Amino acid sequence: MRFPAAILLLLLAALTGCRAMPAPLKLEPVKTDAIIAKAAAHDLVPVGKYDPSIRQDLRYSTTSNVFGRVLYPAGFPALATGPTAKKLAAANRALKPHGLRILVLDAYRPPEVQWQLFQMFRDDKFVADPRKKWSKHCYGCAVDITLTDLSGQEAAMPSTFDDFSKKAAARYTGTDPAIRRRITLLQKAMTDAGFSLYEDEWWHFNDLTRPALLNGPPTHGATIGLPSSN
Repeated sequence: MRFPAAILLLLLAALTGCRAMPAPLKLEPVKTDAIIAKAAAHDLVPVGKYDPSIRQDLRYSTTSNVFGRVLYPAGFPALATGPTAKKLAAANRALKPHGLRILVLDAYRPPEVQWQLFQMFRDDKFVADPRKKWSKHCYGCAVDITLTDLSGQEAAMPSTFDDFSKKAAARYTGTDPAIRRRITLLQKAMTDAGFSLYEDEWWHFNDLTRPALLNGPPTHGATIGLPSSN
């Protein structure tokens, strides 16, 4: 039996899990408080809600990232699910006696941006392919972080953020004892708080304690008030 081309395309889409990808966000500035208010309805809160000493420097809000592109509008806050933010606060409290605290580089990532990232770097070892599954960042239960001292001075770590090389691995193989100590302290604080490591990225930690969350659709940026280019 021969099927019309349109039906064949539909069948292929069903078999491969093909779905429409979201348009990029507009990069016009947003009002942080308004985004936080709308995000609360989707269980997304500021990463520092339970510990204001946690700082943020969202690298995709600037050109200081491996792609050299701004992907988040100015004013976009670092967000995470409520339980994830609580775990992050617990980890930060554990680090402070060692003279360290957490700096958030990325947290909740709108699906609109995830699709852009994958188009720029098509290696799902480092950037999740939305055609297969959404990144845990898109659900607010993954964070990319580094360490600072208590004054806010960023500490030396094994590599820069989004270094897609062997230096990015969670298992530190370098020779600097200070970096080894910081990585060990960071990983212990995060795993004790309930996060899991990602072996290919020392800065990436997942909160996998709510698996049902990942079975549903992610929260799109447009849903919490980020302007879409659609």
